[in-house]
Parts: sequence; C-alpha cells; structure tokens
Amino acid sequence: MTMMTDPVRAEITRNALVSAAQEMHDTLVRSAYNPLIFDVKDFGVTILSADGDLWADAPGLPVFIGALPETVRSGIRRWGKDGFRDGDVLIANCPYITGTHLSDTAVYMPVFHDGRLVAFTATMAHWADIGGMSPGGWTVDSTEIYQEGLRFTNQRLHIAGEPNVDLLSFIETNVRVSKIVMGDLQAQIATCLTGARRVQALCDRYGPGDVTAIMSNVIDQTEAALRREIADLPDGDMAREVELDFDGVDRSYRPRVAVQVSVSGDRLRVSFDGTSAAASGPINIGQAATISAVIESVKGILDPLRPTNEAHLRVVDFSWPESETMVTPREPAPCDSYGYVGTSLTELLVHALTDVAPHRGRASSYQMWSEYVMCTNGSARNRFVFAEPVMGGHGAFEGHDGGTFVFTGDGDTLNTPIEVMETRYPLRCEEFALNPVSSGAGRFRGGMGVIRDIRILQDDCMIKTALENTKDPLARGLYGGAPGAGSRAILTYPDGETVVQYERVGDVAMPKGTVIGVRTGGGGGYGDPLDRDPQRVMNDVDNELLTIEDAVAIYGVHLQHTVEAGLSVNQEKTDLERSMARDARSAEKGDIS
Repeated sequence: MTMMTDPVRAEITRNALVSAAQEMHDTLVRSAYNPLIFDVKDFGVTILSADGDLWADAPGLPVFIGALPETVRSGIRRWGKDGFRDGDVLIANCPYITGTHLSDTAVYMPVFHDGRLVAFTATMAHWADIGGMSPGGWTVDSTEIYQEGLRFTNQRLHIAGEPNVDLLSFIETNVRVSKIVMGDLQAQIATCLTGARRVQALCDRYGPGDVTAIMSNVIDQTEAALRREIADLPDGDMAREVELDFDGVDRSYRPRVAVQVSVSGDRLRVSFDGTSAAASGPINIGQAATISAVIESVKGILDPLRPTNEAHLRVVDFSWPESETMVTPREPAPCDSYGYVGTSLTELLVHALTDVAPHRGRASSYQMWSEYVMCTNGSARNRFVFAEPVMGGHGAFEGHDGGTFVFTGDGDTLNTPIEVMETRYPLRCEEFALNPVSSGAGRFRGGMGVIRDIRILQDDCMIKTALENTKDPLARGLYGGAPGAGSRAILTYPDGETVVQYERVGDVAMPKGTVIGVRTGGGGGYGDPLDRDPQRVMNDVDNELLTIEDAVAIYGVHLQHTVEAGLSVNQEKTDLERSMARDARSAEKGDIS
C-alpha cells in the first residue's frame, strides 16, 4: 500500500491525467490521415507509470487499452528502465507482444522529468496497410505470421530525439499506401508527445514522486472497490462456449471458443478449458488481447462508469492452458483475424456473468463485421485501401432494448461517415438503414443491425469481408429471449447477378459497378417475447420496425387501426393470443417429456 495523500491533490492528479489522455485522443483525431483513425476511432491512447501500469486512458477501442500496458512492459523487459533515453520513441505490433494483429501498431514514448523516467505515453492505432500478403491486413487465409506484414518488437523510431531515418524509410518503402501510413505514424508520435508534455507539467506542479505515489494509491483504492463488488456477488461457476464457422483455411473444421468464470469471495478467476488448439488460419489471438477482451466484459459488469486504471487489469486471476491454443498462440501462428475470438470472449463472459449478476448483464451482441474495398494494382493516383467496421445490434438488458449502431464491445468505434467515404474514395453509399429483422425478440428486444450498400465506382478493385458465427450465432438471448440474426453480405454485380455470402472472403476482384450489400447482425433478446409491453410492440410497428403480422406471430400482440384513434392495441385479443401461445408451449414441453 502507498502512503496516504491529500485527497484534493489526489483528485486533481487523477483527473489531470485523464484530461491529458483525452488531449492525446484529440491530437490523434485531428492529425491522422486515415478515416479509420480520425472518424472511426480504431485506436487507443494511454498514460502509464514507469513500470508500465495503466494510469489513464481516453475513449477508444477497449482491446487496445488493455493491451498497451503489456506492450510497454515488453519494451521494459527488452531494454530495461535504464535503456530508455529522453526523446526515444518506440514501435511494436507483434501479436505475441501486443495481443492483436500487425495492423494495430503501438507507438510509445518514455517520459522524463529532470532526468528521471517517470511515465510512458502510448497509442495503438490500426494502419491502412502493413505490407503483408493482403492489402490492408485482416488476412483471411494466412497460415503463418510472416505472411501478414512488417513485424516490430520495440524498435526505436526516434533515438534520443533524433528520427531513426533508416527504420522510417524502411517502413515507407514496404507499405502500399505510404502517404497515409506515414502520416498516421507521425500523428501517433505527436499524440505521445502531447501526453508527455502534460505529464511533465503535472510533475512540475507536484513532483514526480508525489504523482507516482498518488496514482499507486488510486490504483489500490480502485482495486479494493472492485474486490468489494466481487464479494457482493454470489459465489458460482459459469461456463459458455461457441463454435466458429471455420479458421480461414480448413472449411471442415469448426474451432471452439470456451470460457469458464468462477466467483469465490472477492476473487474472480477465468480459464479457457475446451478452447481449440491454435488454428492453422489467422483467427488466433495473443494473450495480451485475450486479457483485454476479458477485462472489458468484467469492467462492464462491475464498474462501467469509472475511469480505467491498472486495478481493472489486476482484478481477474487467469488460468492459462498448458498447450498452445487459439488464446495462447506461439510463433509462427497467424493472428491477423484475431477479432472473432476476441469478440466471442467478451460476449461469452458478459453472458456468463449474468448467472451471478442478473440485473447488471445483458444478452449477447452480434459478431464483428468489417468490409474492405481496395485498389493496389492500378496507377499510383488510383490506389487506395478503404476499411471500416460496421455497426450492429447489442444485446438487450433489464428494462431496455438493446443498443443499435454500436460496434462490438463498445460505443466509441464508429462507421465512416458517408460524406467522408464518398469524397475520399471511389465509392458511393446507396443505402444506409436499420436492419430490423436482425434483432432478437424478447421482453426487451435486441438492438438492430444495419443495411449498408456500397457501390464501387472504379476499375481494378477487390474486396474483403469479415463474417463469422453464421452457423452458431454469438448473439444469444437471455431469460427466454431469442438470438439475434447473423450477418451476411449480398453482392450485386453490374449484370444484375446477386450472390449472398455467409462466409468471409479475401482479395476477390470486383468489377466497377458492383454493390457490396452489408447486412450486420442484431443483438439477443432479454426475457420472454410474450411478456413484452404491447405499447412497445405498437411503437415498433408504428416506426416500421415490425410488421403487424410479426407483432402477432412473435409477440402475440393484436393491433387495430381506426380513423379516430389511429393505431392501438386490442387488449382482449392480445390476452387471448398470449394465453393460447403459452398453453401451446406448455403442451409442447409436456409432449417432449
């Protein structure tokens, strides 16, 4: 335990660091070249102690927030605390260090005050290209890490304030859209420098010793509060699992993601027994990102509103498989499409924890989706890589329908605005709408996926799609709620031919005029659909999210329309319909037994 500190000074320090992280966030948004960063916000920023403990973060992709501390600690292990100099800037993206994939590149900087190492500032962001076998990364069928692109393991981009020209030139030469990539890299460096200056100013005010002691105390207090939250939960052992469609290489193989969580006193333990061996395709996820995916769900249940710090990473005890699995891959296992397993872990944990925290949890959400449109073999002026995650439906929870227009796991990663897409790339968005049939029915229905139709306006283009859990839906309902529908893609070619895809594809040539129809999945429902408030059903019909026929078939709600009253609920018919539906359900269960 650290010494007690002045609570006013402690509050000022903690909030000053959170504000500094927010300023880092704003710096990256304002200076990045790639819409995937400045609009979609596929990045994370953190401020860490000299030991790599998380002090503060700002809204971003949660998996990056949890992975950055381990990334910085890997640099400390490699170089030692005495191996850093003022003005150094380092780079890392190796999945066995960062946990994610090569496209998610971490840039971090040691922060010195009067010659003493006091902190690190760090950012991780998704680059437009990393030089692998598939433009833009997210390789569908790679079989080893070496195919996936440039790999960095804590090399120095700047040495004592001087650019490492050889390394920077090497990166620029080996990526496809170098102007975008190098612009984003410089934006990441500027982001770290912004945070470093704010930490130095705080140390000028209170001294580095007090800042470090205060944040150690804040972390201890946060951990104690989290332990009390765990202790308030009933003890129990929970388990969930899901089968993926395939590993990207072998279509006959259905990999399994399994997770167990145990609550005992103020301890929470997570294990992965039953998870499949490391896959031959690129769906493996490194340990740092596995930890982050788990912590994301645990924080959402225990402490959704407080700022994140190292305590949130300490509160879970992990039991790792002894053999190599999809969550413990070893070199050279491919990891480029790690997000399917990461999303599965988060959703399975949230669903499992509802067994002991029924009023805090929610039904599960859709599996992640993203599409790529690229041109990298045409003339230099026509080359581009467009990538974006697309929103879907989140699971419903007590008292509320599930969220819509939310990316997996968080609300801070966004769609590319249509105006940006159409002005920067040879693409046209022909429809962007809700996909109401995707949501899982329930007393509170799941959130809706979206419809997003994009027409390609240039020759020499190809596409990639990210699809998973179309056979074993991840978006499971809770307490009688129905699962959300899975995602799919609909390709409409210039000659009118239409092909529906339920499986991800990579680097497929597309003629000019092709429309990529994105249909993202919805969230699971919460509670019995026959218990849904008829007024909510009527509102969905009134807002064209549900047909009158489905109101009866799914929810047992009869509606009527009159000139005088407009649309209204026929309560007598509704009560009779629901009674008959419950009787039929009971009879069916009796027949089965």
